[in-house]
Amino acid sequence: MEYYSVKNRFKIGLILGFFFAFTVFFYGPIGIYLSNAEELKFGLSSVLRDVTIVSVIFLALAVLISLIVPKKLFRWYSLLFLGGGIAFYVQGNYINHSYGVLDGASIDWSSYTGYGILNTAVWLICILLPFIAMLIFGRKKEEKLIAKAVCMVALFLVVIQIPAMIVQMTSYKKKDTLALEITDHGLFDMSAEENIVVFVVDTMDERFYEKYLKEHPEFETNNDGFVHYDNAMTGGARTMLGMPIMLTGVPYEREESYSEYINKIYSDDNNVLAKMSEAGYDVKVYSETLFYSQDTEKYVSNFELVTRPVVSYYVLGKKLYKLSLFKFMPHFLKKRFWMETSEFESAMKAEDSYDFNDAIFYEKYKKRGITVDENLKKNFIVYHMRGMHVPYNIDENGIQQKSVKQKQQIAGCFTIIQSILDGMKESGVYDNSTIMITADHGAKKYLNKIMLMLKEKGATGECTYNGAPVSSFDFPIYFTSLAGQTLTGQKYGVDMMSLKEDEVRTRYFYRNTSDNSRVVVQKYETSEHAKEGKAMKLVDTFQDDAGKPYELGTPLSFDADATGNTYAVEGFGDNTGFRTRIHGPKATLVIPFAKKPEKTVKATLKLFERNELGRELVIEANGHEVYRKQVGPEDASNNITFEIDPSCFEDNTLTLDFLTPELSQDEMNEKVTDRTETLSFVTLIFE
Repeated sequence: MEYYSVKNRFKIGLILGFFFAFTVFFYGPIGIYLSNAEELKFGLSSVLRDVTIVSVIFLALAVLISLIVPKKLFRWYSLLFLGGGIAFYVQGNYINHSYGVLDGASIDWSSYTGYGILNTAVWLICILLPFIAMLIFGRKKEEKLIAKAVCMVALFLVVIQIPAMIVQMTSYKKKDTLALEITDHGLFDMSAEENIVVFVVDTMDERFYEKYLKEHPEFETNNDGFVHYDNAMTGGARTMLGMPIMLTGVPYEREESYSEYINKIYSDDNNVLAKMSEAGYDVKVYSETLFYSQDTEKYVSNFELVTRPVVSYYVLGKKLYKLSLFKFMPHFLKKRFWMETSEFESAMKAEDSYDFNDAIFYEKYKKRGITVDENLKKNFIVYHMRGMHVPYNIDENGIQQKSVKQKQQIAGCFTIIQSILDGMKESGVYDNSTIMITADHGAKKYLNKIMLMLKEKGATGECTYNGAPVSSFDFPIYFTSLAGQTLTGQKYGVDMMSLKEDEVRTRYFYRNTSDNSRVVVQKYETSEHAKEGKAMKLVDTFQDDAGKPYELGTPLSFDADATGNTYAVEGFGDNTGFRTRIHGPKATLVIPFAKKPEKTVKATLKLFERNELGRELVIEANGHEVYRKQVGPEDASNNITFEIDPSCFEDNTLTLDFLTPELSQDEMNEKVTDRTETLSFVTLIFE
């Protein structure tokens, strides 16, 4: 026992504490952040601040306890500490079961009893492993040898985690110094003189609205002055194409990356937000930041540029560690750390941030109601609602639920809208308001048909119907005309109020492709009714140069900029702006390299964490299998890595096939956007 002096106990306690602190309290939450970084507005430095503080505190406690433990017990203490650390390491990196997406759906823990028993057995083996090794290899009096072995194992397990952390950090995109934040400032403030209120109900197809009207005709009879345009068509689908068109009239033709396109269309004053602001309107937009540049902060009163979007580092750390411990804890303790990833994300927002969540939006309305601001002369406000996005999770009363039917979600959307309209009536601002209720895109076939209801300021009387061929390309012209402003360069929009019901007009529609190809934008035209999908004629295709040679070390993204989708030739779905799903059972990338590698190439694939994983993934490089594994949540957190020998290249070209042979037929029958068991790609890099 003489070996365990204060100095040696300090040294051993420091090494063991460092191993545990690095694995669970440092790299654990950092890995989770890096897996979700595309969606979070704060940078890695904010996470490093919290995890460094917590890790140092734990390390200090570990050293302190090591000094307190009596000499005669220290050997057993160090072996127990090491065994526990190994158990946490193995749990967090190798034996986590797929519990599905942490999206609020409850987990049937009783169905995992068998796995829980096996998981507990693995934990016991890990904890006992150092004791077993000592009995086999150690001798009673060789304290120095045992202590040295304990320290070497602990340091080895730290060292082997460092490359994975470096890879994740390498693929991390550094956040801008300034970030656009959408607040809920003035959320329900109205002007006593004039309001232009636009409800953009995401994915609200005209057919959804007609379905709702069959059971709720009172929605139109109770709201005077509205015109129902039943031949309205969006200019772009999905949201990343539709929303910018509604406010600028400029389509995305892939001449640049998506973020560059957004920056360009808002870089001058030739957009709705700037024109309305110039005309003296208080402009407010409640939406998602992906569709707006930092320049819009100059025009939109509830937009802010923030340098430190983390309001409470305590809350940030609490949520990060709760999710991290859900990953590291044994099965029978995970229930205590279960949480929604949306809860994790919402904890990173300021109290006044706008939540793209209809149930929260409605709760705020019920608490605040309409406020008439006497100092507000003119008001332009856009409410971008989540609407009919799947999963359906608000009921007919607008209340958050785990899962509801499509019919309930539709009714819930209009319950919210009707409540706000009623509030406007009660506060006396309904009559002086121009109100539009529409969608950014539809939900069926081409996604082109949208609902459109419009009440102009001062309009009264029963709801009327109008079959004029309206397009969302017309909206920017209409909005700015109300302010006495004019937009230039409107290639596809017209004065929608001048359109006649029987008018024949060629309308244009842009859509990013959805299956069996890399991301491209296709341009269609039609002179028929919006419901006549078969009349849509493809007239142009905009896509990146698929032959651009790839340089080693260049991250390929599958998010808004979609540089990786350039090489997709089969099995890749819509680019959502955050990630791209693969269809299964096969998705293919064909990548021409600038130069054929002479040495083995290491590939790192980052997955979007919100997937229900657990299926086998096979990756083949020009027909040679380079990866086969049951992909679980730990892979979404730690990335998928595999090596490619130069012999797998055909000349300079690498063909990668991602195979999911276990994908169920039920999943195959679903649209890729509705599937829960496929994988979503975020970035891919070769080094």
